[in-house]
Amino acid sequence: MSKLRCDKITKTYKEFTLQPTSFTIESGYLTALIGLNGAGKSTLLRCLSGLDMNFGGDANVDGMSLKYDKGDYQNEIGVVSDEITYFMEYSAFENGERLGRYFKNWSTERYYYFMDRMDFSPSKPLYQLSKGEYMKMQTCFSLAHKPKFLIMDEPLEGFDPVFRKEFFAILQDVLNDDTGILLSSHITESLDTLADYIMIMKNGMLTIHNDIETLQDALLKGEPFHKFHIKDLLSRDI
Repeated sequence: MSKLRCDKITKTYKEFTLQPTSFTIESGYLTALIGLNGAGKSTLLRCLSGLDMNFGGDANVDGMSLKYDKGDYQNEIGVVSDEITYFMEYSAFENGERLGRYFKNWSTERYYYFMDRMDFSPSKPLYQLSKGEYMKMQTCFSLAHKPKFLIMDEPLEGFDPVFRKEFFAILQDVLNDDTGILLSSHITESLDTLADYIMIMKNGMLTIHNDIETLQDALLKGEPFHKFHIKDLLSRDI
């Protein structure tokens, strides 16, 4: 079992501060990161994925430090985010040819396997893709090098409800293959049955990190006939 550790990561902007944030997640589990807009979710994930290296603290995967072993660290994570830039004038196929070589476990066969499962055509230039298609491409690329952890910032935007169901089936298979997933989303309904752990951010602080069963018991205490929804955690004191 692999572990992704976040060690006192902090980031300050002019009008916002991500407070020192520490946690550990394990491979084979999905952790849902939720919070209101502006809570600090994307800031945390940008730092954790190495998209923004100007931050305090550090992160590591099985002892490989983001700050001191960035290449090795990024070999062990896959990142899905609006802020990632590939070669936008080239197709997904061409991006795989050009960039896949930088990942030690890259598999073109695996890349095409996930593109086929997502019904994604690899022939169009990336700049012609819709937001949903671009999220599909990034997910396929990330999974093609078999990361230990997948970090996903709002990957569900642009997906219709029908595909969203298939997407979560794919993520379940990824979890079964012992990959860990850290996923932020404001579309929480689909996560109610898939998430193993929940992290909640409020005003730049990580306020809750617990398994979903514990949070469900705390939320529904005295209300046994109510159905549990992750989004309710944002409006209730636990």
